[in-house]
Amino acid sequence: MRALRSVAVSIALLVSSLTASAEDLSSKIKKAVGHVTLDQSGTKPFHLKAEVAPSFERDKDSGRNGEIEIWWSSPARWRREIRSREFHQVEVFNDGRVWQKSEGDYLPEWLRQTAIEVVKPVPPLEDVLTHAKGAEVRTIGPMVNLNWITETGTAEVHNISRSYVAISAQSGLLLYAGGLGWGCELAWGKDSKDAINFHGRTIARRVNVGSPQVTATLVTLEDLGEAPAGFFDATIQGGDPQPLRTVLIDERSLRKNLLPADSPPWPPLQDGPLQGNVTTTIVVDREGKVRETESMVSENSAINEAGRQRILAMRFKPFLQDGMPVQVLSQITVPFKTTRPAGTETFDSARSYFDHGRRVTVLASGTSTPYVMRADFVARGHDGNEGTGKYEDTWIDNAHWRREATFGNSRYLRTRNGDQRYEQGDGPDVGLLRFVFKTFEPIPATDTFVESDWRIKRETVNGVDAIRVLAGYESPEGKLDPEQARGYWFDNSGRLLKTYLSGLETVWSKFEDFGGFKVARQMDVLNNGKLAARIQITEITQAGHVRDGFFVLKGHEWQRAFTSEER
Repeated sequence: MRALRSVAVSIALLVSSLTASAEDLSSKIKKAVGHVTLDQSGTKPFHLKAEVAPSFERDKDSGRNGEIEIWWSSPARWRREIRSREFHQVEVFNDGRVWQKSEGDYLPEWLRQTAIEVVKPVPPLEDVLTHAKGAEVRTIGPMVNLNWITETGTAEVHNISRSYVAISAQSGLLLYAGGLGWGCELAWGKDSKDAINFHGRTIARRVNVGSPQVTATLVTLEDLGEAPAGFFDATIQGGDPQPLRTVLIDERSLRKNLLPADSPPWPPLQDGPLQGNVTTTIVVDREGKVRETESMVSENSAINEAGRQRILAMRFKPFLQDGMPVQVLSQITVPFKTTRPAGTETFDSARSYFDHGRRVTVLASGTSTPYVMRADFVARGHDGNEGTGKYEDTWIDNAHWRREATFGNSRYLRTRNGDQRYEQGDGPDVGLLRFVFKTFEPIPATDTFVESDWRIKRETVNGVDAIRVLAGYESPEGKLDPEQARGYWFDNSGRLLKTYLSGLETVWSKFEDFGGFKVARQMDVLNNGKLAARIQITEITQAGHVRDGFFVLKGHEWQRAFTSEER
């Protein structure tokens, strides 16, 4: 049930517009970034050591394990040692001079970027402050989120790059930030041990970087002390004649060095869009070979692996800066166009399954008869004790309805009266009550998802033939990632049989008739196969007269945003 409570909180973040001025917001961002940045004037000299490893079990064999150690005297005087399985480098920076000694001819980007992010979470701060003035700004639950779009791509293939910053509305601390070639998440957690107070700076003990994501865990952060003689000397003999550098360039500049090559045909796709673009971030080494790609983004995720292989096979003329070959980091976009495989079943779009499934599964979407539906649910509250809650849904039409859930001393309501929506929540178990709302109507609204995220296939649910619509990571053995995977199983009539959301499986059963509509009277929420909560509909009747003001919650006006729920 601990997982149930945390999921319930995360799926129902409250959203409102931020009214702060652009100048005030820029000041808050500058303060938030400055508070967590070690690599800046005024920081006490420090010695830092971090261990780097894949954040998720699924990436444990990615080879992204390493160590970072930094001895920092000032922004103009520091020494850094980074190490992975295939690369080791010592770098000294002293008053504009750089000395390097590398073992290996390629500096992995995930290691380079992580080494920067642990001391400077927002390297392009001035650029971020400039864009913040025109960014889209929202307050999402406990955080303030900014994001903006930069036009990228080429004249032939249009593309965009999205940048973002989030700060805590309560503490003012930086939560996460990112853009092309930079970005991290500061994993503050809830334990005081997750943060280190270093002479007035608040430093996250764990920093998440990249995709596939790695986590840098700080094992040492202490005062520098006295350094050995020559420790920061950038003029000593024995360094590399050509220091390794990684340079960020735009896609147009990248493509100027692309060598012509024959490309194999795209594989046929069983479902989803047949044409579009595959986009990712790549790193090209000093010889012109693509060495790393980030996660693929496309109109059809089934084409992503083929897109990755095509991009990895690209070759470029070496990139030169000041006459010296450098590694380059850039975004690249590849168009694809393919066909359906011969003799295989063709599925509809995810949108069509969701639209039809909502009409035959969710009573408020599939009936024209005003109703009152009541239900009981058994779950564990924030204190770990099991209890029984109540849920009631009064629906007159799509513009007049009221949903209410209670559990112990907690109460949560959403209503609609014409064009105005309302939301109110009180008590320690509001997160659980939001989760109950989501369980009753789990199918995502069609204006909140990307078609290309979803994969469709046939499976069975308790012996019933079903269509599975799934997004997120699935292992070769069929295990779904609890943090990323979202799945919906529909029978041949379109009724929802099962969902998988945030690691919790919900099974719908005991379908009974209400005015020609088949209603699932029971929903069992399972956590690792064990019953975590049970919801049972106890009564469905036709709605009669409702009192004036029943659908109005004065002082609790709400604008639907950043939620996948229809109601």
